[in-house]
Amino acid sequence: MQVTVLDYGGIIQSVLVPTPGGAVDVVLGFDSPHGYQNVDGYLGALIGRNANRLGDAFIEIGGCRFALTANEGTKQLHGGLAGFNQKLFDVSVIEGGIALRCESMDGEEGYPGTLSLTASYTLQNGNALSLDYFASCTKDTVVNITNHSYFNLNGGGDAMQHTLRLNANRMTPMDALSLPDGSFAQVAGTPFDFTTPHTLAQRIDANDSQLVFGNGYDHNFVLDRPEGAQGCTLAAVLTGDESGIAMECTTTCPGIQLYTANFLNSGDIAGKGGAPYRPRQAVCLETQYFPNANICKNFPSTVLRAGKAYHETTIYSFSHR
Repeated sequence: MQVTVLDYGGIIQSVLVPTPGGAVDVVLGFDSPHGYQNVDGYLGALIGRNANRLGDAFIEIGGCRFALTANEGTKQLHGGLAGFNQKLFDVSVIEGGIALRCESMDGEEGYPGTLSLTASYTLQNGNALSLDYFASCTKDTVVNITNHSYFNLNGGGDAMQHTLRLNANRMTPMDALSLPDGSFAQVAGTPFDFTTPHTLAQRIDANDSQLVFGNGYDHNFVLDRPEGAQGCTLAAVLTGDESGIAMECTTTCPGIQLYTANFLNSGDIAGKGGAPYRPRQAVCLETQYFPNANICKNFPSTVLRAGKAYHETTIYSFSHR
């Protein structure tokens, strides 16, 4: 397996998975950085300081309220106007891969403290890509890092015939602003039940208000991690209907965002192979802490205390069936 990563945005530009018929590139992207700089959607990018949405663009730590940069109406999305997806990283070679390093300065996008980040991308035995995120900060802050790769295990075209299984019996319902309200819902008997494998197309257009809000799937699922579990546990299995490629996602994170590229649109900028990208041509499986945790205090905390270490791991493993 071969993976290409850019120093700009920590972007995963390509993931070439071997098959009997030849290697298949299973992530959407562009042949040059120009596309990533000019198309919204965070394709392949490292996301932070805080992945996903924060309602009213603020965080509160120890009774102190910090106003953040709002970049989606009154909300902050994926770290603000200049998140990690726009940073130029220092790159070094490590065993099995590379390490990307940067600093996010005190007050950047409204976040307190200077944060030091190292993101390692390493290839493991058996066609697996491991993503490790390490961070520390000079002040109490909020950290929630993910990768925003758009997976198409067929290499291109519509992705809604992909089959998905999620290790999640609950999800966090959201409102019309795509913000969770702090409640938890059982997925059994709903279009969100992927505890057994289903194609995404099977229920994505069901008459369900949650799917209307997201124009498809754009929801956080609560992963069924055994109590006291250490290390990565199963999050998801995605299988391409044409290629036979299966991708298993394991993680240390408590949640995963399923996003079916509902608003993907590259306009006149050609993606790989010269074709523009359109909605539902990919599936994002973004491991994370839950969105809107600044308001929903019952969600797992995203606060990182000054001098303490943040470390989360996600592994994408590929096989051919």
